[in-house]
Order: sequence, then C-alpha cells, then structure tokens
Amino acid sequence: MGTADRLRRKRPPARDLQVLRTAELSPSMRRVTLGGAELSGFLDEHTGPNIKVFVPQQGQQRPVLPVIDEDTGRYRWPEQHERPTMRTYTVRRYDEASGELDIDFVLHGEHGVASNWARQARPGDRLGVMGPGGKTCRSADWYLLAGDETALPAISAIVENLPPTARGQVFVEVGDSTGQQHVETPLDMRWTWLPREGVTAGRSRRLIDAVQELEVPSDVDVSAWVAGESGIVRGIRRHLRADRGMDAHSVLAIGYWKYGMAETEYHDKHNHDRD
Repeated sequence: MGTADRLRRKRPPARDLQVLRTAELSPSMRRVTLGGAELSGFLDEHTGPNIKVFVPQQGQQRPVLPVIDEDTGRYRWPEQHERPTMRTYTVRRYDEASGELDIDFVLHGEHGVASNWARQARPGDRLGVMGPGGKTCRSADWYLLAGDETALPAISAIVENLPPTARGQVFVEVGDSTGQQHVETPLDMRWTWLPREGVTAGRSRRLIDAVQELEVPSDVDVSAWVAGESGIVRGIRRHLRADRGMDAHSVLAIGYWKYGMAETEYHDKHNHDRD
C-alpha cells in the first residue's frame, strides 16, 4: 500500500449532511438530528466519540468542505473566503439502521458560531461532519466522570454505553436546575448535578470541590474521564494525578473550552490541554 493510500485510510471524509429534526433538551441545550446519503459508512473505518462539524458561512446554503486528494491522500481545503467554521463536538447517538446522527449543542452566549447555527437550525439545513475519532475512558472496576454542560453529551453517551454492572460517580456542573436531563444510568453509578446558581461558567469551584471531597473505594481499578473548562479540568487532573496517585493510563482529561478564548485560538495555542 502506498503512502497516499495509507493517508486516505487514516483520514475520514467530510460529509455533507442535512438537518432532519431538532429537539429542545433544556433552555441551554438543543439536539440536532442529521442524516443524508453521505452518512452511510460513518463507522466503517473510523471510531471514537468526537467529530468535527463545519458550519457554513453566512449566505452559504451548504458548507464548502475539504476533500481528500486522490494523488496525495491529504485534505485539500477550500479557499479562506469560502472555508466553513470548524468546531469539535461529541457524537450523542448514531443509529446506522435509521441513518441518523444526533449532536447536542450548548446554546451559550450570542457569539458562538456553532451554537448560533444550532439555535436557528431547521429541517433541510446543511452541516458538514468529519469523523469520528478520539479516545474515551477505558474499562475499569469503578468510574469517575466529571464535566460541565459542554461535557454533558459525552458523559451521557459514555454512561449509556457502560455495562449495567458499572459502578462509580458522575458529576455534572450546570447553570441551574433547568440544565438537568434524564440519562439512563447503571444502578451503582451515582449521578450528581452541581448547579452554579449565578456563578459564571468557568469560574465556579463546584466541580473541583466535588471531586476533591469524593471518597473513592480503595483497592479497585479506577478510570477517570474529565472535560470542560480548561483551568478546571487541569486542576482536577492535578488532584487525581498528584494527590490520589492515579497514573496517566487511568486519567483522560480534555479541556473543551477556555474562559475568554475562542475554540480556534484555544486549539492552536493549547490543543485543548489534552492528555
């Protein structure tokens, strides 16, 4: 197999999908269900919890997507003046039989390109999707999952795919009680909501304090997955690694966003503070 062929196999194609329907999950979160002929084969060669979404520029009916060059196997990107905005999201649900892909969007502020698109999305609108890829928490005897509302779709998907015998603790920080959702959870997985109650997102200590005060069973194999605001995620990671002695194999911590910084700038400068 040549270099171009190997690169093509490693690179998932960008898919032009259309909105099938939307659903309001809470005042701060909206689910967009996507489908279309190009969704076929979504999991054929690539797996993982994350996807890239491509939001069309204002005035475009559909995004102008990167394509894989047949000669080099590399992506060929559109010119800057027509290039869509790219953001990272989590696969909330993929149903191969019905040809449907769910993405849950946090509707934060008025300046987020992807959240503004999701707020206004209607059936027939177009969105580009590339993926899936990335890592999730590994199998263990006991799980710790922690994050803010931006991590809620990923945490929900992780929990719903755990075996019914799974044990552990889930902490999710939300603005207030209206941000809570129902998630099917194994009997021995405890789910705790942490409302900020007026504290600005990214400035609350509720998530860090909850993890620091948590009693984790001794002599069990623990897998921790943490995501959300960069500074909070890094603080929890330091606690788990330094204070609790968890090794790198047992802690997956990802900054989804950074207070005061757009995602593209955050990714370019810090690569989401990934493990």
